[in-house]
Amino acid sequence: MEQTTRIAKDEIPFEKLEKVGIKRDFVDRMESQELKDFLNGFRSAKLYTVNAKINEENFRIPTKIRLQKLENGSVNIKVHPIQRLHIPEEYMQHKFTKQEKTALLENRNLGKTLELKGRDGKKDHYYLSIDPKTNELIPLRTKHIRVPEKIKGASLSEEQKQKLAAGKKITLDGMTGKNGKKFSASLQVDAANRSINFSGFKQEKELEQKAEKKKGAKQKVG
Repeated sequence: MEQTTRIAKDEIPFEKLEKVGIKRDFVDRMESQELKDFLNGFRSAKLYTVNAKINEENFRIPTKIRLQKLENGSVNIKVHPIQRLHIPEEYMQHKFTKQEKTALLENRNLGKTLELKGRDGKKDHYYLSIDPKTNELIPLRTKHIRVPEKIKGASLSEEQKQKLAAGKKITLDGMTGKNGKKFSASLQVDAANRSINFSGFKQEKELEQKAEKKKGAKQKVG
């Protein structure tokens, strides 16, 4: 069977993980997509508590973990502890404007795409968000997000698809939840979770009630 991830499951350095306090069965508790992302070198979705020595004192600290394949073919573990929320002056050779800093601090999402220079020295277009668990800036190449024709049964217009692909927030009506009920929500690409994020949910009944109130108000004015 052809390997579909950058790192195979049996390449995970379980011995190194056990040394920092993570038992090897943690991968068995990962969902399919979560494991696939982890084996592709993305940060773990969950926080894991690891052993750390700070100023000669031993601590247990929550971190996200990431696999890193080295040039010699071996696999290393990188840890990403919770940090103070801070937007640097420059990131991946991009100098942030005051407006961009404000957007990241207030929304945890830049709301647009940026051309950034990766570690390989090549420029590419990225989404940029702040990880809600570690407060890290997370870049995601735009090629990793595919905007679909439909989301939860609701069709997107060309304008909505273009805005979503550009990192902007849109509102989509007529989606169907697991309970079979229609709802609307704001959608935006979330680089930290490598997905399209949903917020501001409204059930269709609420929307109908608002529409009726508006209709009634117009009739009274008339």
